[in-house]
Amino acid sequence: MMGAGFRVAALDTRVHQREGFHGCVPALDRYLLEQVSQDVQRRVAACFVALAVDGRIAGFYTLAAASVPLAGLPEALQRKLPRYAAVPVNDTP
Repeated sequence: MMGAGFRVAALDTRVHQREGFHGCVPALDRYLLEQVSQDVQRRVAACFVALAVDGRIAGFYTLAAASVPLAGLPEALQRKLPRYAAVPVNDTP
């Protein structure tokens, strides 16, 4: 997708250099650097990056179809998921 000098693509941790991204919210910077790849691998979220013309990450967003309260899930499943109050869900097995 093209627009305003950016290209939007699904995050590929083998290609996109997350270490160089610094936004305005430190917690979101940490999420992109430390947690998002685990969420994508667990299929609890999809992450997309806005790439500048030079290939640097200019921004990112994540999508999830829905969420459920973590406390409402079985304890064994809770241990495998991120420690969010509500965790994203995916209807794909």
